[in-house]
Amino acid sequence: MNSQKQTLVITGSCGFVGEKLATKAIAEGFDVIGIDIKKSTNLDCRQLEINLISQDFYDKIPAGSTIIHLASLSTDSLCRENPILAIDANLRATSLALENAKKSNAKHFLFASSEWVYPEHPEVTEQRESDHLDLADLDSLYAMTKLFGESLIRSTSLVPYTILRFGIVYGPRKIPGSSAESIALKVYSGDEISVGSKETARRFIFIDDLIAGILQAASKGPDLLDTKILNLAGSELVTLDQIVSATNEILGESSVIIDSGKMASIRNPLIEEMSKILEWSPKINIRQGLESCLKAMTSDNGKGKHE
Repeated sequence: MNSQKQTLVITGSCGFVGEKLATKAIAEGFDVIGIDIKKSTNLDCRQLEINLISQDFYDKIPAGSTIIHLASLSTDSLCRENPILAIDANLRATSLALENAKKSNAKHFLFASSEWVYPEHPEVTEQRESDHLDLADLDSLYAMTKLFGESLIRSTSLVPYTILRFGIVYGPRKIPGSSAESIALKVYSGDEISVGSKETARRFIFIDDLIAGILQAASKGPDLLDTKILNLAGSELVTLDQIVSATNEILGESSVIIDSGKMASIRNPLIEEMSKILEWSPKINIRQGLESCLKAMTSDNGKGKHE
């Protein structure tokens, strides 16, 4: 329990991560204020219906709050479909959130960045928080907005901040939200699994581990965080081929991944700094995580061979 009743202001509180984070934070004794363009029926806390692109919230939250800024247009496809909205939601809203943090005398500003800020490599390459990153190395508009958002915070924030670079988040939900979940569901359904390269790999992080890391950063506070940027990702690289193999083991299937022969895409953000500074480490391995995801995606849908 959080005996000091720290207030967490969570933007994007209706999203997958936001709802889970708010629910866990409430259970651990934090006072939680959710901010989103709509209210969630799943949250038992104060919620503010605010459009961060155009509305202030500094006068609606207590001084000394910790602001966890999750709100964004959070997939590459959505950003490509609407570049202007991507810039507004991921940059303008972040700038205005920082302004509100200053006006409310916030204690700490936590920014949800992404492993997408690291360039993709065809081979395993260690990627650390201290790496020099360049927009010219990125092809994704989503990645560009996150990297520019980090620069925006570093150059303009007037409150203590921490940037958390999330790995690829996966977890139990009805509709798959990551490649890990999508591939697992295809194995379950007996669908063809065709990928550019089966050696493409990411440090997938299960939602519970992600939330534990965020709350650890919020609890420690800015005074104990000497490092401004921390990778918050899974404990190991997992290839697409390994996801198929793990799902096959869970379901007793023998699905085969079809490799199109393209170059592998690998991002490998190391988590040593996060583990050392915050004494945090992921607890859920890929098989355990996929089991949980499959249960959520396939319960009472009567789909595929595993009815």
